[in-house]
Amino acid sequence: MEVKINNMEYVVVSNEPEEYVQRVALLVNKKISEVKNTNGHLSTAMLSVMACMNLADELLKATDSLNNLRNEIGGYMEDAQKTGAELEEKKLEVENLKEDMHKLEIELAKRDTELENLRTIQSQQRQTERQQYRSPSEQQTRAQVYRQPQRQESAPIKEMQSKYGSSVISRGMPKKSQADK
Repeated sequence: MEVKINNMEYVVVSNEPEEYVQRVALLVNKKISEVKNTNGHLSTAMLSVMACMNLADELLKATDSLNNLRNEIGGYMEDAQKTGAELEEKKLEVENLKEDMHKLEIELAKRDTELENLRTIQSQQRQTERQQYRSPSEQQTRAQVYRQPQRQESAPIKEMQSKYGSSVISRGMPKKSQADK
C-alpha cells in the first residue's frame, strides 16, 4: 500500500489493515510537521530523526504509564481477592451466627414455655389455697391459730376485784359506789 509522509510517497507492506497503516502515516506526518514548525531549518533526515525521537519518547512514556496501570490493576486484583476471601469468611460467620441465633430462639421458646407452665402451676396453687382458706372448717382452724391470747389480769387487779367486787376498773381503781357518792 502507498502512504505519503513529508510530501514523499512510500510503499509499505504490512499485515495490518490499510486504514490502520494510513493512521500511522498520518501520525508520523503530524510529528514531522510539529518539529518543522519549531525549527524550520532542519533537513528532511533531521526532521525524520527528531520526529522519531518524539514518537519514541511518547511510546516510552505510554509504556511506563501502561506498566504503572498494570501494577495498579494487579494491586486492585489482589485487594479484590482478599476482599472476596474476607467476604466469604464473613458470610460463613453470618451463617454460623444465624444457626446460633436459631438455637437460642428455640431455647428461649422452651424457657418461655417452662415459665408459662410454672406461672400456671403457681396460679393453680394460689387458687387452691384460697379455696381451702374459705372452707368453714379451715376458717375455724385458722381463727384458732390466729386468735389473740387473752390478757391475763395482773395479781394486784385480781386482789382488788376480790376485795371490791367486779366494779374495779382495769387500772386498779375501785369504782365509787353509790354510798360513796
